[in-house]
Amino acid sequence: MNKSKQPETPLQPASTDSPYLWWYQPWGEAIDSTVKLQGIWLETCNDIARHELEFLSTMATSCNKLTNCMLGLGGQLTLASMASCYHDIGNDMAEATLKRTRMVTELSDDFIERIWSEI
Repeated sequence: MNKSKQPETPLQPASTDSPYLWWYQPWGEAIDSTVKLQGIWLETCNDIARHELEFLSTMATSCNKLTNCMLGLGGQLTLASMASCYHDIGNDMAEATLKRTRMVTELSDDFIERIWSEI
């Protein structure tokens, strides 16, 4: 069994006067803040993507309803049934669009609040 040799002289910490350490500390602090700000930005992007997927899901549901109405799968195909179907789909999409707009506004305010709380 080989024994590893211990260094004969103990390791000494680098001098605090070293230009490397003088540069490294502020750089490390700046990187820490940058990483936190990047994390906030990525969280906001994640929220935006989630809200867009909710909107796309509503659009897909509305398109499915429209297809069913046009094929007469919900009953007999008449002008009144088509008008009712269009009206329902229009209401659904108007609500989804208003919700989407509200969420975008809230995300902007939330993003600014997150940035200011970090700063």
